[in-house]
Amino acid sequence: MNLNSINYLLAAVFIIGISTSAQAEQRDEGLVASTLHYPPYEYLENGEAKGIAVDLIREALRRVGEDKVSFQFYPWKRAVHLTQNGHSDMLFNAGKNKARQEWGFYTDSILIQQSYVLFKRADEDWGVSPDFSDSADKSIAVRRGYLYGSGSFRQALDSDKFSAVTLSDSTEQSVSQLLNGRVDLFVGDLLPVLYYLRQEGLEKEVDIVLNNGDFMEVLSWPTYLLFSKQRSSNEFVQRVSNAMDDMKADGAFQAITERYTE
Repeated sequence: MNLNSINYLLAAVFIIGISTSAQAEQRDEGLVASTLHYPPYEYLENGEAKGIAVDLIREALRRVGEDKVSFQFYPWKRAVHLTQNGHSDMLFNAGKNKARQEWGFYTDSILIQQSYVLFKRADEDWGVSPDFSDSADKSIAVRRGYLYGSGSFRQALDSDKFSAVTLSDSTEQSVSQLLNGRVDLFVGDLLPVLYYLRQEGLEKEVDIVLNNGDFMEVLSWPTYLLFSKQRSSNEFVQRVSNAMDDMKADGAFQAITERYTE
């Protein structure tokens, strides 16, 4: 081996040592979790991270020996970018797709099962059929950029079964459009919409659309914890996933959810 080869080898070993040390230093300082502001799942209150998903993650990590985790809130695309490029350990409330599986490890255990339902003004008494065949006289607000799966609701949107479809950028905007008479109904994630209505004192102004006495759910959407492959191992992610399953079995999952929904 010549001198240049020896120098190259020593440099490589030095760089690997620095990288390993840096990763260990990051783990000593705790894990970093990134997401968007989305109460009651995750939000900041007086500078402290709170919410269903936040408490679930803290407990799952505690059960695998990780007591330190910090939560950072960004616009969604920024949160995804940071985790994808190894600047954050995990992204949460993440839907599952093939592109993200290239750079991240998903937990097998579902974090949040989101339920999307229809809302209308409380002073109106009407329902909607599951195939939306009776919705030709109804205008609806949908969230900008949301796909809403491929079921009957998505098909209704694509086949113009509503009189008009209006875009909304937030729960607040959807509620405003409804109460100001711009639309007859809107689609929203059940828990965040109910949380917003309670916060604003609007529970008596907005109702959930029913079909045969049941909530008119148009989509059930699972979201997960997604760990950066640059900062976590598949073995560690599996341990977290197992801890989440244990929490569901022993009642901890339900107890945490009920803190924010009762």
